[in-house]
Amino acid sequence: MTQYNKKDKVEGVNAYSVKSVKDLTNGYDATVTTTVMNEKGEVEGSGDLIMKCADGVFYFDMKDFLGENFYQENPDMEIAMTANDLQFPATLTEGASLPDANITYQMSSNGMTIMTMTINITDRKIGGKETMTTAAGTFEVYKISSKIQSKTGFINTKHSSVDYISIGAGIVKSETYSDKGDLMEYMLLTKLSKL
Repeated sequence: MTQYNKKDKVEGVNAYSVKSVKDLTNGYDATVTTTVMNEKGEVEGSGDLIMKCADGVFYFDMKDFLGENFYQENPDMEIAMTANDLQFPATLTEGASLPDANITYQMSSNGMTIMTMTINITDRKIGGKETMTTAAGTFEVYKISSKIQSKTGFINTKHSSVDYISIGAGIVKSETYSDKGDLMEYMLLTKLSKL
């Protein structure tokens, strides 16, 4: 996934590699290695994510929402969190709504709360189906829109996102908009390798 700013300038690349898959009676757990690179291709961080599919629903663990760098930059902090994971059903229906997702992080040091951060993803709706072509190929995608609100202390931030999801390839494109509807940045699937 290549990251671009609103002027189409490359800002970085996130590379995902499926490390292992464990079959379960109702689905599977997958360990996915994530590598974050800057615009020069230099590695800035990496780590493993656990993703799961159960009873035909794919779950993205909201504990991974801030990425591995968040934890690496705060090694001495005690971090407590509660979350409802982001869900994607195997069957997407135009016009349907998807469950909200959220997470609350509380960072503390020596028993004293330093910061509380809350992220809420709401109004998740499935739009129409379309065909999208990127450097990675041509995909049939569903458009999923959502609103994202984050609060850190007294600072509130609101924006929205539009994700284009392929059942076979995952996120093909992800756009982030300001609360005024202006494009801020986007990510695009630019390479897909299947072994």
